[in-house]
Amino acid sequence: MPYSGAVYRAWVAVGLILVASAPAEAGGPVIVGGTPRAIGRAGTSVASDDAGGALLVNPAGLARRDATRFQLGVALVDDAIAWDPDRADAPIARDQAGSRLAPLGAVVGEVRGWILGAGISTAAIRERALRDPSDVPATNVGGAFEYRYTGVAGRLRRDVLTVGVARRIGDAAALGLSIGASRISLGETRRLWAGFAGITDVGDPRRDLQLALAGTDPFVPGATAGVLLAPVDSPMELAMSIAWTARTEIEGDVAAEGTAGGPSVSLDGPRARLAFRHPIAARAGARYLGDRYVVELGGDLWISPRSARQATWHVDGVRVIDPSTVSAPVARVPSRLSQRTHGAIRGALDVELIAGFLWATAGYAFTIGGTSEPRLSPTLADLGGHTVALGIEGNAGGVTYTLGWSRTFAVTRRGGEAFALDNPFAAGDATVALGSYDGSADQLGVLVDIELGPR
Repeated sequence: MPYSGAVYRAWVAVGLILVASAPAEAGGPVIVGGTPRAIGRAGTSVASDDAGGALLVNPAGLARRDATRFQLGVALVDDAIAWDPDRADAPIARDQAGSRLAPLGAVVGEVRGWILGAGISTAAIRERALRDPSDVPATNVGGAFEYRYTGVAGRLRRDVLTVGVARRIGDAAALGLSIGASRISLGETRRLWAGFAGITDVGDPRRDLQLALAGTDPFVPGATAGVLLAPVDSPMELAMSIAWTARTEIEGDVAAEGTAGGPSVSLDGPRARLAFRHPIAARAGARYLGDRYVVELGGDLWISPRSARQATWHVDGVRVIDPSTVSAPVARVPSRLSQRTHGAIRGALDVELIAGFLWATAGYAFTIGGTSEPRLSPTLADLGGHTVALGIEGNAGGVTYTLGWSRTFAVTRRGGEAFALDNPFAAGDATVALGSYDGSADQLGVLVDIELGPR
């Protein structure tokens, strides 16, 4: 049955209110993973998730059910990258970091017509590490470590505690709001060239300086608002949400080392600080419920300001000393964290295999890379790409079991032109070695949803 004009007007009005009330400033990293349920649908969930994932993506989905439920899940994430240098005789550098776990726990229940939910999860995780140049003497570095000035290692993790509430509006709509507090950790291992042009060749590894910068912001607030239109007499459902996260201010430690026979390092209470903003995340989706199948489509848009394209570590207490005894402070170290406005389209198909018991799921998504070509790095770059997913979901005795798998095939891109060797002596510099970036990301998720029945 088609929607009435009143329902359409309500949908448009709520959407305009949400967009108009969104903060104007945003930016920062986006790492699209997914709850264990969403993994088997390539992240397609804004119109269908109704528990732990809904708290982060669209809290209006909590209103789908009024039973008391508990969710426990975990995802295994392996995000790998490969860097192929332009230099023909240099080998391809490959990520050596292992897989990481992203747990999720949530509880949802009804109190006097309000659907309340709370959850804790790892909402974003990325860790990459290429072979460390410190493993070999500087005289043997050669062309095997062409990437060293672009980035050696990087990690980013966001753990979030979220509470949310949803309310049905008549029989056709629901509104939802969630607020959360995130703990965000960021770390980078960077190499700088610390030498003097004309005395040594620019980029000579015997004049390298290596820094490991890492820190945490233990409290980053955020909020998500959403709407769901699901008329009981129509197979079509529509959903939309918008999410905001406050500015993140990382503070932490610095470890540094020079090169034997080259520059040395003096440390005096070394500290590092880095601030960045997160993008506004706007999502929309539609869902069609057939007799034995469900089709869902969705789209994401992450809106970042120009300031999010680059970030800088501000360093105190680190001084580099040349063998000639000339010294200079290491005060600013450009980060490889970079974000631009980008988006994604998604689709998923659920097919009932055994009536009332077992469903098979499949999904596809295409994401535009969140990092522009000039600022690509092997450590923190978001390449985007094509995601394919498969899953299985069963239900018995009020317990729903979900298993999902996905693989993202990155779109090969070339870049890095915006980066330099970042010489602290400011006596000769150059751009980093350029190359092409490729990779893949695998996710495997398991989720158990236990329903205790309505209150």
